[in-house]
Amino acid sequence: MRLKRFFFMASAAMSMMSASAALDVESIIAECPEKAGGIYYAYDVEEDSIPPVPDGYTPVYISHYGRHGSRWPVNKKIYKIAGDFFQSQQLAENITPEGKDVWKMVTLCAGNAQGHLGELTPMGERQHKAIAERMYRRFPDLFSGKSHVVARSSIEPRCIMSMVAFCDRLRELSPVSIEKHATPGDMDFIHHNTEEAKMNTGEDAPWMWEFDHYRDSVSQCGKVAAKLFKKVPDSDSVPAFMRSLYDVAISVQDIDSLDADLLSVFDRDELTGLWKASNYMQYVANAKSPVSIYSGTESVKPLLNEIVERADEMLSSGQSRVDLRFGHDTDLLRLVSLVDLDGRGIELEDPEEAAEKWRNFEISPMGANIQFIFFRNRAGNVIVLPRLNEIPVAISDVPQVSPGYYDWELLKTYFSSL
Repeated sequence: MRLKRFFFMASAAMSMMSASAALDVESIIAECPEKAGGIYYAYDVEEDSIPPVPDGYTPVYISHYGRHGSRWPVNKKIYKIAGDFFQSQQLAENITPEGKDVWKMVTLCAGNAQGHLGELTPMGERQHKAIAERMYRRFPDLFSGKSHVVARSSIEPRCIMSMVAFCDRLRELSPVSIEKHATPGDMDFIHHNTEEAKMNTGEDAPWMWEFDHYRDSVSQCGKVAAKLFKKVPDSDSVPAFMRSLYDVAISVQDIDSLDADLLSVFDRDELTGLWKASNYMQYVANAKSPVSIYSGTESVKPLLNEIVERADEMLSSGQSRVDLRFGHDTDLLRLVSLVDLDGRGIELEDPEEAAEKWRNFEISPMGANIQFIFFRNRAGNVIVLPRLNEIPVAISDVPQVSPGYYDWELLKTYFSSL
């Protein structure tokens, strides 16, 4: 099996991979190291766009799913693992002056996160307010006094606060009526996870044993270790330490005024390797991966069904409405992959393919969103514009009626076939 050969022969595979593909992602990360943060990459869209609307069509409905905005890390263990390893090397008198400086930054980050683990940061609030404002400016008629907005959130506080920030900005801009919900019942579609998905993506999943060999091989980070320690530690704990240091480093970008430039500690090739391992884990967990028996995309089908049902309900009413949903990266990654937005519904087998064709920082940075914008003409025909992170995207298996736009009935038929 190709997957097994890849993990057992990681070094050989990495040396034989396409040089152009490697240069591509490494050059992206070299230009913007924050993108190595993957799903921690802070939302960077400042301008939305739509293609020309076909003559005679006006917007009547928006169906939206938004990931929460920038947050503090959710796992305090990353600080402890990194701090404990530094402590052990200090006791062995094996830490360099640069290592001590990095240790201080890790300690600073740990203190900053104390009491805030998993919370939305002020940056996360600003991201959602900005997305809300762009949505309002682009489609003002959908936020008039006659329109209605229904907002639903995951019960996680960071998602609720994202919803509140988004809706607060809409209310500052318009008199629109907004109905807000954050109830356990909605979790059946906002953040659904099947038992198969839990089994196939947990630490005990059969594929994880093979993957761990690959992940450890790219987590040695010898160049980083040579900067931090007088002698590169001969320890089985080095990969876990480097991954924890990486996890701390990539989270800094989501927190205002945190003076800890930890990303600069990493050489770009080693930083890219750490990202590739993280990216592939998320691909297997959330995309159309044969390794996880497609359990990730199966989990998001209730969300897609809810999107279709709400749209038909609204369209049949003849009213104007906006449905907003606020959830998590897993669900957004899964929906993008299930629907095949922007060609992301592809089946891949190894981390190198995923690094080339399925990049988490392009799909689901903090604050990421999917929007289906519905337009109708006087004859009652409905067309839909899909957008990922406020940029139009294509769905390859459905013909377009105009550049960027899809007939709703054809699109709905396609959705029902997934």
